[in-house]
Amino acid sequence: MSVNNQPPLGISRRRLLQGVGILSLAGLCSSLFPAYRAAAASLRDSGFIPLSQFLVNRPVNPILAQRYFDALHRHDETFDQKLALLQQDIQPGKYQNIDDFLQKHPDGSDLRQAASQVISAWYRGVVGEGNKLELIAYAEAMMYLPTRGILIVPTYGSGPLSWAAVDNKPAHQGPAV
Repeated sequence: MSVNNQPPLGISRRRLLQGVGILSLAGLCSSLFPAYRAAAASLRDSGFIPLSQFLVNRPVNPILAQRYFDALHRHDETFDQKLALLQQDIQPGKYQNIDDFLQKHPDGSDLRQAASQVISAWYRGVVGEGNKLELIAYAEAMMYLPTRGILIVPTYGSGPLSWAAVDNKPAHQGPAV
């Protein structure tokens, strides 16, 4: 008695249904996120993503880049002018890295302050100053990159219910006795 262990020729019904399912899921995902793709493309065209990558010396997340870009505009109405000045100064090949840029521009210069604004946003995960700080990314802030995979990102700190002092007011002292 001979047993036929050869796979059938052609596509099985199971493979066809799997393929249709994968194509449907891919179509659904691409239709759900076109705004993110369009925003990332416009940021790349505006030069914010390449500029950010130069300033922080690493690849950046395009979705976070959109959030930082929007927040920087909300908190500083002159951000477009600062961005244009930075892009004009930081041309391909002019500086090898951020250290070269920082050496050419003294503390307090307009370009250095603009660069610090972008770098600070990426590393701290917040945009703004004083009472107008806006949290953009917490665990994804670049200040946690050196210890990623070694230490857990802390879940305490200056949140809305923080016990830390705000605006020179004393920190929470507990219930009165």
